Amino acid sequence: MKTLYIDVYFLINFTVDILSLYFAAVFSKIPTTTKRLIISAAIGALVSVIAVLLPERPLIKLIFSAVGLFLMGYIAPKPMNLRRKIKFIFSFIIFTALVGGAVTFIWDIFDKYLSDLFTDAQGGAVNRKMLIMSVIVLLSIGVFKMLVSFFSNNQSEESAMIEISFLNNTAVMSAFVDSGNLAVDPMDMSPIVLIKKDAAKTILPENIIELSNIDSLDRGIKKRIRLIPVTRGGETHVLIGVKADSVKVINGDNREEIRVTVAIDKEGGSFGGYEALMPSAALSNAIN
Repeated sequence: MKTLYIDVYFLINFTVDILSLYFAAVFSKIPTTTKRLIISAAIGALVSVIAVLLPERPLIKLIFSAVGLFLMGYIAPKPMNLRRKIKFIFSFIIFTALVGGAVTFIWDIFDKYLSDLFTDAQGGAVNRKMLIMSVIVLLSIGVFKMLVSFFSNNQSEESAMIEISFLNNTAVMSAFVDSGNLAVDPMDMSPIVLIKKDAAKTILPENIIELSNIDSLDRGIKKRIRLIPVTRGGETHVLIGVKADSVKVINGDNREEIRVTVAIDKEGGSFGGYEALMPSAALSNAIN
């Protein structure tokens, strides 16, 4: 009699789900976080375990699994508009099918060529195969991250026009879209848009730029000031940042708001002739 251990079954489904979610996030360029990936994968693994325990009614299991996939795809991305959520869910379903097919292929190889290595009298073969596949999946995440890192360094240059508003001031500036800009706001993990000091003077008060006489500012404004650690050339610098009223990407007549933190580069970076430096992740970080 074969025995299936629920904890092992949960583990293999968790690792497959987190890999599928990670692939979907990278290829759809929809921002997420490690916490969201873990929570979503855990929900998917729990749904799979419950599905095994449900009565043998295919329609009930199908509906239950479909609801689980939707919840995973909806929870994993950061808060954003419904259109981008649907885009992520669609990508996730595709990668779930691809990863599921790959796992089935590996499972068949184990059964056909390596069954003697797993078989025992207590029926532990299934569980050992699941554990080994979980390890393979976890290792593949590391390999995939290295490939993504390699190819991201070869992306073509892009630029965008952005509009930044703070209090009663609004400025439109050109931004270089940089895939290597990985700085984030430590308060909410949102991407960082770097702007030159001269550009900052058009929208921000002098005491925020110089971080002086802060007590004269309104309490609500003081809460929007950030200290942003940024690594350059192996050294860590602390930049002054602020949560603007809005930051929008201009595309023709359309203006799409993105969730970012604005940081001031007072060291005189060239930004390739642009006024701002925007991470590529910010373009997918749209909000309603």
